[in-house]
Amino acid sequence: MIKIIVTYTFLFLVLVSCTKDDTLSPDIDNNSLLPDRSDYLNQDYGTQALAHKIEGLYDSSIGLVIYDDETRTKPVLYLTRGATEIRIIALESGAVEISYQDFQTLLMPLKMSVTIKGLLEERNDTIFIRGSDGIVRTKRGEDMPIGTPLPESDDAELTGIYINSEKEMGMLIDLMLPIPIKALVRAQKK
Repeated sequence: MIKIIVTYTFLFLVLVSCTKDDTLSPDIDNNSLLPDRSDYLNQDYGTQALAHKIEGLYDSSIGLVIYDDETRTKPVLYLTRGATEIRIIALESGAVEISYQDFQTLLMPLKMSVTIKGLLEERNDTIFIRGSDGIVRTKRGEDMPIGTPLPESDDAELTGIYINSEKEMGMLIDLMLPIPIKALVRAQKK
């Protein structure tokens, strides 16, 4: 009799320990409760002239570089390079939105799309661009299966320069993906 009671008690404790309490708020997935991110850039930065100067389409070459895990500052491996078109849109605030869609190289199993807003500052013949809260999304490439979840980020950061006289741009985008990978961009205005 004691053996049966101990067995049933053990089974009961195992079942209770395996149940998962729902301790998360029911609003955890309700995006309507978050502030509108576009409101962050409604301020007038007084850089509309600079934004219109660099607005347009760019032919670009993008190289992907893996950095060290600890500091994300030391290049470890230069992966691959490919070409794509970058679009820069001037915003009313004087900031710019920089984006490219479905970037893929021959060695990359994913197509990557990046959108990031940047603030501008001019010094002499150079416009400096700084951005954060960029959005990185990936999707499967053609005939290139991938066995892990698709990486994405809402925290990408950008630093870059635009040289007025040459209509050339250079950017370094930290994609903030689980792998410490950055995009090194060289672009020429069309």
